[in-house]
Amino acid sequence: MNARDIYRYYGREDVQRALLKISEKREVVGVFSDGGFSTRPNTLVYPQDIVTLVRGGAVAFHGSLERWSNPMTVGTENYESTRDGWDLILDVDCERIEHGKVAVSVLVDALKKHGIRNVSIKFTGGTGFHIGVPFESIPVVVDYKETREQYPELARKIVGYLKGFAFQDLEKAILKRWSIEKLAEDSGKKVGEIMTDDGIDPYSIAGVDPVLISPRHLFRLPYSLHEKSHLVSLPLRPEEVDGFKKEHASPDRVKFGTGFLDRFEENEASMLVVEAADWWARQKRKKERKAVRELKLKSAVPIGLAPPCVHNIIKGLSDGKKRSLFILMNYLSSLKWSWSEIEAFLAKWNEKNRPPLRESYLRGQVRWHRNRKKVLPPPNCDNPGYYESFGVCKPDGMCGGREKSIKNPINYAIKKLKRK
Repeated sequence: MNARDIYRYYGREDVQRALLKISEKREVVGVFSDGGFSTRPNTLVYPQDIVTLVRGGAVAFHGSLERWSNPMTVGTENYESTRDGWDLILDVDCERIEHGKVAVSVLVDALKKHGIRNVSIKFTGGTGFHIGVPFESIPVVVDYKETREQYPELARKIVGYLKGFAFQDLEKAILKRWSIEKLAEDSGKKVGEIMTDDGIDPYSIAGVDPVLISPRHLFRLPYSLHEKSHLVSLPLRPEEVDGFKKEHASPDRVKFGTGFLDRFEENEASMLVVEAADWWARQKRKKERKAVRELKLKSAVPIGLAPPCVHNIIKGLSDGKKRSLFILMNYLSSLKWSWSEIEAFLAKWNEKNRPPLRESYLRGQVRWHRNRKKVLPPPNCDNPGYYESFGVCKPDGMCGGREKSIKNPINYAIKKLKRK
């Protein structure tokens, strides 16, 4: 499209009505062909505002996820207090539009499973899609705090939770249609970059990044042109997504009627918000526990903090020596011992065994474990092939006595280290 075609498109009354409707209470900026923004803050109130920006070189229009009582005060002192609300937008980013269509289908289904029927969808004009849930669907108060004040934190929690909830379904849906090699080729990535231990990471194919949700974050408005492709950012009904083709978003073919963020039911997203908050709390506890472990394990944990089973092993054995060697190597390497320290410790331990293990066997096992990329913990306490089977399991009070509340020798050492 040339400048005249762009001007003609934005001169249409139906285009202007659509842009002005979605722009209410939003910060809106014009976007130039080089990706630069017009002056911020700004907003659209009258048709002439659109025309003026287009005459100045604007090709696209981006608006804020946040809604403001007065958008023109955004960026001034204490402007956050004028936030009236915010809309939840999932930005599905992908190299191929077909990948994005599958992701949209799975994510919309995930929202429906949480009781949200009024979901908005639109093609971005590039290769991705936006999925929207209006602010009116979200409870006014969450955890005794007004929801309008919980941006971007609550929005990020919701998106993070949804990604986890939909992970397996999205992985299955993608692998049902494409091979791993084809996915790597289409996404421009190496096979190793999309693989996990169990399959693929579907979000390496169709990304949904909650970090992009940030203060004053903008999204391309519905019925705006894309500044590069000159295609329309076109709202779609859920049943239209699968059959959608880029040419449907050509400016001369666009039909108006489908809205974006214009349908809602109050508190419709309550279940989603509650589940996301619970998920976030669990994730936070996991991170805190991990941080404690990492903080405490910057250096090797002394052998004196080991559980009774390990102390019984290092006294020397006549039975279970090979299994004990496996336990000790995993136990010590998990607790930050260097392999030179481990090898020296095991040599002294082996002298106590009756009879000792062959030196060639011991050195071979150490060499094999040292070359592994992943450090593994020793077997769990209830593993039937280990501690009890050769008589070294003698629980003390910290092990939990007969209940054995400690599940792994590593947990015992960390717990004792924290108490110390």
